[in-house]
Amino acid sequence: HNFPTFANPDFKVIGVPDSHLEEPDLGRGRITGNSNDNFAFKVPSLRNIALTAPYMHNGSLDTLSDVIDFYAKGGGNSKGLSNIDDKIRPFTLTKQEKIDLITFLHSLTDESNKPSIPSVLPSGLPTVSKLENQSIELRRASRLTPELLSSVSKRDNIITVQSGQKIQDGINLAVAGDTIRIMPGLYHETLSVDISGVVIEGVLKDGSRPILDGKGKLADGVIGSGSNITLRNLIIRNYTANGVMINRAHNITFEKLYCHNTGLYGVYPVECVGVHVESCEVTGVRDAGIYVGQSKDIVVEDCRVYSNVTGIEIENSVNAVVQRNITYDNAGGILVFLLPNNPSKFSRNCRVINNQVFDNNHVNFADPNSAVSGVPSGSGIMIMAADEVEVAYNQITGNNSYGVGLIALSNQPKGKKLDVDPIASGCWIHDNILENNGKQPDSKLLELGLPGADLLWDVTGYDNSWEQPGATSMPWILPGKSWPEILRRANWRFWKTLSN
Repeated sequence: HNFPTFANPDFKVIGVPDSHLEEPDLGRGRITGNSNDNFAFKVPSLRNIALTAPYMHNGSLDTLSDVIDFYAKGGGNSKGLSNIDDKIRPFTLTKQEKIDLITFLHSLTDESNKPSIPSVLPSGLPTVSKLENQSIELRRASRLTPELLSSVSKRDNIITVQSGQKIQDGINLAVAGDTIRIMPGLYHETLSVDISGVVIEGVLKDGSRPILDGKGKLADGVIGSGSNITLRNLIIRNYTANGVMINRAHNITFEKLYCHNTGLYGVYPVECVGVHVESCEVTGVRDAGIYVGQSKDIVVEDCRVYSNVTGIEIENSVNAVVQRNITYDNAGGILVFLLPNNPSKFSRNCRVINNQVFDNNHVNFADPNSAVSGVPSGSGIMIMAADEVEVAYNQITGNNSYGVGLIALSNQPKGKKLDVDPIASGCWIHDNILENNGKQPDSKLLELGLPGADLLWDVTGYDNSWEQPGATSMPWILPGKSWPEILRRANWRFWKTLSN
C-alpha cells in the first residue's frame, strides 16, 4: 500500500476461505471470465480501514488483529489453497509490533467529513439510523502522549543528524532541495521518505559511515514514495523484510548502499520510472539482492552482490541496462523475468553487458512459495519469458548448472490462463566469455532431463539468437543472428519434436 493514499490498484488472490463452499465466490474471475482471476479481489485502501469491520471480502474476520494473524500464517497457503499471490508469505511479529501496527492503522482514520444521513428520502422509504463504529479495537484505542520536539539542526538547506539523534526527525524537517547529512553512528529505526526532491546521505568520517541496524526486529530499513531523491553512503543491516523499498517514484538514485541480512530484498524499487542503482553491495538476502520490478528506464551498474538467493533481478520492466556488476556465490547471478499477476504485463529491452557472473552455486534458501525458489543453484544469467534481452560481453564462469539460460514461463497450474505472454522472444546472446559452466547441474535441471551447459534453451521462441562459438549448449545447435526465418523455424520444429 503506497504513500500517501495507502492504496493498491490491484486485484490479488490471498486465499480467504470461502464462506459458501457450495457456491464459491470467484471474485474478479466472474467478471473477466479468466480463470487466472478466480478468487482475486480488489485490494482496499487502508484509509479509514478501522471503520470497515468486519474484514475481507466476505466479512469473515472480525478485527484487524484477526487480519494480521491470517497474513502472519501465510494467508491461504496455510489453508492448502493454490494460486496464492507470491507476496503472501508467513511472518513473525512480536506482541508490541502487532500493537504498533494496529495503532498505525487506526491513525489513518478520519471521520471529519462523513456524509450526513438524510432525514427524508425521495422514495418515501424510512431512513437508516446511524451505526456505531463496529471496530472493537478502535473503541478500545486511547490517545498517546506526543513525543518531544526534535533537536536535529538545520542550516540553510543542510540538515545534520548527529549520532544519538533520529534520522527520521531530520527527514521530517526537510523540504524539496534539502540535503539530510547523517553522521557516523548506529541508528535503530525505519526511515519513511514521502517527500520529493531531497538527498539523504551518510557522512564518511575516519573510515566510518552511519549504520541503520534493524537488530533483527524491524521490518524495513527505508520505505517511501518520494520522487527525485538520492539515497547514498549508508550501511543497512539486520532487517526482516527489506533494506530499501521505494514505490511509485520518479528519478530515484541509490548509491553506495551496503545491505546485509535485510530479509527478502536489499535494494527494492517497484513501479518506478527512472531508477539508478550504482556502486551498491548486497549480501545475505533470501530473494534478490537488487530487485527492480514493474519499472521503466533503469540502470544498475558497478554493484557487487553475493551470497543471496539471486543477485540482480529485473522483473516485468522496460528499458533496463545492467552493466559492470559483479555477481557471485548466489543461487542465481542475474535474472530477467516476466511473471504473471503483476501491474506491468511486459518485460522488454534489457541489456545485460560487461558483468562478471561467476561461481553462483549457493544453495537456494528462498521461501518455498516464492517465485525464485525454482531457480536452480548454479544459474549464471536466467531469462524467463522476457523479450528483446541482450546478453553480451560478460564473463560468465564456474556456474554449475548453466551460464545463460533462456526459458519460457511454464509453472502455471493446469487449466489456468496467463495474463502475460509466456514465451521469450527476440533475445540475443553474443560475445560473452563462457567457461566451466554446467559441470554439476542442480537436481531441478536433471529432473527435467536437462544437462548442464554454457547455454541452455528450452526450445521456445524461435526468433532468439546466439553467437557464441565454442560454447557448450543444449540443444547442440542454436540459431545465429543471420539465420533466415525459414531456417530458424525448421531448427525450432526439429528440436521441439525431438524434445517431445
